[in-house]
Amino acid sequence: MIRNTAELKPDMKVSDLEGWQFISPEQQKARKEFGKQERKKHKEKEFVFMKKDFFSQAKQGLNLGEVGLLLFLARYMKYGDEGKLTHKKQRLTVTEVGKLIGRKPTAVKKALGELEKRSLIFRVKEGRNVYVELSDDLFVCGSLNGEEVKTVKIFKVKLAEIAKKLSLNELGLFMLMLENMHWKTHLLCDNPEEDDNTKLILWKRKDLCEATGLGRNFVSSTLRKLLDLRAIGEVRTVNEGIVLHPSIVSRKKGTPTWDEIVDAIDNSLTKDNFKKH
Repeated sequence: MIRNTAELKPDMKVSDLEGWQFISPEQQKARKEFGKQERKKHKEKEFVFMKKDFFSQAKQGLNLGEVGLLLFLARYMKYGDEGKLTHKKQRLTVTEVGKLIGRKPTAVKKALGELEKRSLIFRVKEGRNVYVELSDDLFVCGSLNGEEVKTVKIFKVKLAEIAKKLSLNELGLFMLMLENMHWKTHLLCDNPEEDDNTKLILWKRKDLCEATGLGRNFVSSTLRKLLDLRAIGEVRTVNEGIVLHPSIVSRKKGTPTWDEIVDAIDNSLTKDNFKKH
């Protein structure tokens, strides 16, 4: 029986090809495409897309805890299941949300009510249960189906890890930071869509305070926690800059490694890139 193509000879008989499977070029192409789609699907299960421009508008009027609650809920999104949230194989109810975040039912309902007013979440009553769902205008876990929007990928396993150790307010600050994360270097800056790294206008902590209207003590303590959790990192070249770690977020199709981000910063940025006051 023929085992590999090297054994094929011009005088071979059909009986010699026992066990071989012949695939047409069209079938080969279809199988290859199917394999690519399956690999893509597997990757998309690992993260949630946040639609950046929509969030910039939707956050207006929300307090920091409500913003943090949105990010907290995103970790429970299930691949390809629209905005439904799942915990331990069960859909997430309003009561369960309260237990997970450690808040009283009245406080949870108030926060969810504010988010629902802006159509960022939906409460869906089925029988005796009231389920919470996220709007796919803000978050998508799965394919974007060709939608042309600026997004931030948030990796669910790492998000779950840091969400256990941060308050909703601290999570809220982290989510606000995503708006100004540069798409290549992961640095916070004035111009996060800039292609030329040398033209970046970088933020220091005081710039983050000014942009969010938050106090320096709260911002500093939250950044320390994020640093300990490896959600942000430090780079010697711009050691006053704030770099979001690729283990939790990315804006590129292929997520860069930490070393690639450091190289990009070291080769194109200096202290002169910081925002002037």
